[in-house]
Amino acid sequence: MPDMAPTFLLELKQSEDQREVYVTATARMVAKSLAPEINATFIRELLNRGGFALYKVKETDVDELVTVLNETLEQIQAEEDTEDLSFDTNCIAEAVDAEATVTVPSDKLSAVVTVTPAMGGKSITFEDVEALLEEEKVSYGLDNDKLKALLLESEETESEQVSAKVAFALMPIDGRDAEFIPLVPTANERILKPQLREDGTVDMHDLGDLPTVRAGRVLMRKEPPTKGEQGINVFWEFIPPKSGKDHAFKPGTGTGINPENDAELIALISGQPNLLPSGMKVDDAVQVKAVDLHTGNMVLDANLLVKGNIGEGMKVRCEGDITVGGVIESADVKAKGNIIIGKGIIGRPHYDKKDTEFSSNVVAEGDIFAMFASYSKLKTTGDLHVAEQLLHCDVTSEGKVTVGNEKTVGSQIVGGVTRAQSGIETDILGASAGVKTQLDMSGLLSLKQHEISCNHSIIADKEGMLNNMRDAASKFMTLPSTPARQEHIEKIKNTINFLHSEVVEAQERNEKLKQEEDELRHSIQIIVNKKMQPNVSLKLGSAVFNTTRARESGRLYYEKGEIKYLSANMAGSVDK
Repeated sequence: MPDMAPTFLLELKQSEDQREVYVTATARMVAKSLAPEINATFIRELLNRGGFALYKVKETDVDELVTVLNETLEQIQAEEDTEDLSFDTNCIAEAVDAEATVTVPSDKLSAVVTVTPAMGGKSITFEDVEALLEEEKVSYGLDNDKLKALLLESEETESEQVSAKVAFALMPIDGRDAEFIPLVPTANERILKPQLREDGTVDMHDLGDLPTVRAGRVLMRKEPPTKGEQGINVFWEFIPPKSGKDHAFKPGTGTGINPENDAELIALISGQPNLLPSGMKVDDAVQVKAVDLHTGNMVLDANLLVKGNIGEGMKVRCEGDITVGGVIESADVKAKGNIIIGKGIIGRPHYDKKDTEFSSNVVAEGDIFAMFASYSKLKTTGDLHVAEQLLHCDVTSEGKVTVGNEKTVGSQIVGGVTRAQSGIETDILGASAGVKTQLDMSGLLSLKQHEISCNHSIIADKEGMLNNMRDAASKFMTLPSTPARQEHIEKIKNTINFLHSEVVEAQERNEKLKQEEDELRHSIQIIVNKKMQPNVSLKLGSAVFNTTRARESGRLYYEKGEIKYLSANMAGSVDK
């Protein structure tokens, strides 16, 4: 006979309500090769084969059962007696019904239902959760589809819990602040909104008449603030909106509030209207048909309105704004305000490599607006707005350079040097023929780096003075003690303390300047809406970027000491 060994025959049975599972263990002798190892895995497999795989296993009771069975087997082995040895165990698995809880954040803007899935027990129903939400007083914004999806997920998941927002508040609509609606066109709007032809296409050359107004004309209407619309939280409580803020008109030069209607701003004089924050101004402009040999060069302290062109070789100096209906052609034009050109700025190409001067020179302490610019030198303290093309120009802007608007297609920067401090945006950058196109965004960065360099010099000078004073204090300490020596030492100590505080202050300023430099680098970027062509170079401080091939739309930006190009069509794809 083969060697025999004691084991247990384990049979599963359920309680009367079929929610608990027990084990009946009966000892028997079997061949050693057939005696299974009784452990927690063996018990779990027994439960799975018995159809109780979904039941919640009581791990502690299973471990206790395994211990009892194995200890009993050792005792049987020693006594070699299995006669009439049979017993029932404690519950080792039980059916657990699904449970749901409702959580409402303190803002009462949503309700979250968390479902603990059933383990052999009853699933939770839509009606069960509805009753629970009602019990928790959640009465508004229930999304039935999200709740049904959550319950379906709880049936299929292997996770211990699943959650979802199933009720949502109706958010209040805050009131609108007072708005100021212009009722007359302005010159810069004229550049940005060209005329439509009868067939619906845009005529970029016909920009309409230059805008002027007569005294008494209503320029702007004020729309009062609104109170907004209240919302409803998930407890069906009303959420008050924020009322819009009221703002008063801020009339500019040549304007005033209509005495018959305080919601209107009117012109007090005839002239050219210009938009201001919360108001408008009317400038008493000098009007001429053109600036040419008939008018001669012009120097004036008023605004200038030129209906036609500023001709070749002419010079204009203006203390206000300059508005030109036609073109500036090979002229020298400077204004303390904005310069608005209806058609464009035209210069002559450099036919001689030694020729570095531009025939067109346009400088504004405000913004410059133009349809196009070619072979010209442009400088602005503000922003440069060009509707169509910027060709072979030397540009310096202390703001942003924008080429293109919502009406244009294929705006382009080709050739020349474009310097800007806060950003550059265009549809196409460079030319397919590989014309060298240079961009330089180092202006503010260079100033910040100069500021850092000056601060380093201050630190070095102060530290040198501090070391000299410490040496002086050491020498005085070796002298015989006298009232005069003590007085000198006190003065030196005071000076040392003062210099030390200045060094600490300069070092703290240095950290702040470095942080500002880093933030400045990361704030500067170039947006290319359609395509960047080869032979485009960008300089940002010591970092340089050069293109050798065409790239699709994207943006150039600075990161970790390098200029990178991120394609708009392939998020996450970065070229260096």
